[in-house]
Amino acid sequence: MIRILDDYILDDHLRYEAHRLMYTSADGEEYTFFGMVGAAVLCALLADTDEGDKRGVALETPQQRIDFFLRYEREVRPDNGGLFETEVKALVESYMEIDGNLNILLQICRNDRLYDLALGLVIDYMNYLVREKVQEQIYIKHPFTNPFAQWLFEAGYVETQRQRLLTVDWLDTEDVLDLYTELEKGPQEEPQPTFLFEGLSSEQVLTEYWNWLWTEMQKEANIYPDANVQLAQIKKATLENETNYDFLKPDIKDFPPYQLNLFRRWMNKWTDFIKQQIDPPVSTRKKDFRQELFLDDVMPVPPERNYVKVREYILERCRYDKEFEKFFKVHKMTDFCDQLSFLFGWFVDPNSLGKRMRSKAKK
Repeated sequence: MIRILDDYILDDHLRYEAHRLMYTSADGEEYTFFGMVGAAVLCALLADTDEGDKRGVALETPQQRIDFFLRYEREVRPDNGGLFETEVKALVESYMEIDGNLNILLQICRNDRLYDLALGLVIDYMNYLVREKVQEQIYIKHPFTNPFAQWLFEAGYVETQRQRLLTVDWLDTEDVLDLYTELEKGPQEEPQPTFLFEGLSSEQVLTEYWNWLWTEMQKEANIYPDANVQLAQIKKATLENETNYDFLKPDIKDFPPYQLNLFRRWMNKWTDFIKQQIDPPVSTRKKDFRQELFLDDVMPVPPERNYVKVREYILERCRYDKEFEKFFKVHKMTDFCDQLSFLFGWFVDPNSLGKRMRSKAKK
């Protein structure tokens, strides 16, 4: 079976062998390109040729490029290729071969379009590896733990490295060499935490953390026969635990003023946020209130004030939870929203939910 990276002689000056692209210039200088650089130039030159068609070289669409990256990683696996660290090293070695002069690659590729295609593949692949390494969101890369202050403190350092990787210029030889040195020996300077998270607003961070925390609280309470009593105690203890970060003060006292101020602003906002979430507003509480609905392991908590998602939650849960459906149908909207407020950990407004339910029903 022919593979996309099988050995191939392109001409008297250029050949691909053992996952390396070897080029001899007109003046006799020899260059070797490693990793994705060599593979990208090979496939750029073979694209839309009979040989490229035999090897299955297809690079036009984003999905075709993903498929190419996956095939590349399978074929270079015996050489330990396809790992972020090894690909950074291979990129550095390739750049050292040409002493940072990318025009040599332009000579090999013969024209601007093939040159752009080859380097575009390199950039796309390195960013593809970065996304695998840093994950889509900070709380996926660094899962939530409580209290929030501890998670925030640790996530700040993780985010510093995430943003470093997300901003690498893969065609800047010095930047790539600096990154390689950092990966090998660690950063030259003591890293500082970053408390602004890529792609997320502060509200999104707090909401995601609260949804996770509330689910954990419910799980802990539900193992007891008197779950509602236990949950009330858990909520009280959680509020106290989540709003106290004195234990971190020795660790944060040496932060630069801007970072220290930003950390404190996070904690002030979180304190206000959790106090609002931990109990529904007093106006919705009845003296004889008793929790009758509980979270399950099927449906996630809808985002705060997102009544489209609340409606979806209600309709979907009614399909499989007959007790939930019965409560929804026989109780007033205000009573039902009291239960949802307790269930979700944020105030569900009967008027807003009622309008959403009626508007969809009419349609």
